[in-house]
Amino acid sequence: MTIGAARVAEMRTAFRGLNRFLLFAWRLGLGRLFAGPRRGYVMVLITTGRKSGLRRLVPLNFAEGPGSVFCLAGFGRTTHWLINLLADPACEVWLPDGRRLLGTAEIVTDEAERIELVRQVLIRAGFATSMAEPGLDPHRAAPSEIASLGERYGNRYEVVHIRLDGAATGPGGPGDLSWLLGVSAAGVAGYVLWRFRRSVS
Repeated sequence: MTIGAARVAEMRTAFRGLNRFLLFAWRLGLGRLFAGPRRGYVMVLITTGRKSGLRRLVPLNFAEGPGSVFCLAGFGRTTHWLINLLADPACEVWLPDGRRLLGTAEIVTDEAERIELVRQVLIRAGFATSMAEPGLDPHRAAPSEIASLGERYGNRYEVVHIRLDGAATGPGGPGDLSWLLGVSAAGVAGYVLWRFRRSVS
């Protein structure tokens, strides 16, 4: 059953807040923390804004194959980052193991392949799957159930295949704000030392 537009807007808002947290963690250099069965396996996708021309970053759950990664557009072809990729399929991905790679994206059109890849990404999504599809067990769900996922939001899930083309370089990569951790640690150490000296004086 399709849920209302207001509920879809609420879902987008919830994921937007979670995405901001995840992106900040990645920029602190903590991407490796988001690679586990319960937390989910998360990458960062960078597209070019179709109107602004600016870099647009979004964290996504993914599955990995030889020379490729696969991710889901949860709101179908109305998904903002997918619209950007349809305008310009060149992109960049940051993987939890520290790799920063260029890629070229395309939508998976074979239906049997799409269903299996939806399943694989949801298995690797950890708690995010229970947020998006409450009660679903992607290990046991029938192909027909997997095929229709996303329809409650007004669209079916689209699978995006990103062929990895080589290493990305330049400023603004993962960990570009890692210096903040050093500053924070120094501040905490300074405060602890100040408190200690006051307590013994």
